[in-house]
Amino acid sequence: MKNKRLLTPSEAAAELGISLRTLYRWEEADKVHTVRTVGNQRRIPIEEVSRLRRQGKGQPGAERCALYARVSSIRQAQDGTLARQMERLKQAADARGYEVVALLSEQASALNEQRKGMRKLLTLIKAQAVEVILIEDPDRLVRFGFSYLEEACSWQGVRLEVCEPPKHLEPTEELVQDLLTIVTVFADKLYGHQAKGVRKLVQTALKECETEQAHGTSQQNDQAAP
Repeated sequence: MKNKRLLTPSEAAAELGISLRTLYRWEEADKVHTVRTVGNQRRIPIEEVSRLRRQGKGQPGAERCALYARVSSIRQAQDGTLARQMERLKQAADARGYEVVALLSEQASALNEQRKGMRKLLTLIKAQAVEVILIEDPDRLVRFGFSYLEEACSWQGVRLEVCEPPKHLEPTEELVQDLLTIVTVFADKLYGHQAKGVRKLVQTALKECETEQAHGTSQQNDQAAP
């Protein structure tokens, strides 16, 4: 009689679209049947993978997920922008079959290191209480260094998932946005209610620089043309 095909944990996890940590958690909860080889290696029958697929995601044992939403201004928090962002995250988590265990939303700058929601999220990561963190775009979580945070989360077996891929920006556009973010934070600290006027002045100056740079590039191209 031909032996049934057995999958390694990594192969089974890939087939199911889950992490190894989740697969082991399912095994501990008796939600997935595994067998042992002569060398005491864990294996999962292909029939067991098929059974779990038929059940579909969203069943008990699905990956635990934290949703994180953030807006920068009080106006966005009050006009429903923050609530709508969270609602979109809920829909995305449901479509992906995640078990939502934490809803974190806040109004704060991406450069604010004292964000309460962000600190709660880090606590969940440290405790390995989630397998997935779902956000709309990288800027919602951090303005700079997203790839470093992504790697650090992976050390704890946690994935950062982005619902919307970041828009491609030209280098000048990206520089303007980065500078505006930095100026906004420090203007708020230094000038309080007058910060809005400072931001407008800086934004106007940066746009003028951007226009001049674009004009200079155009002239260089004209001169280089035969």
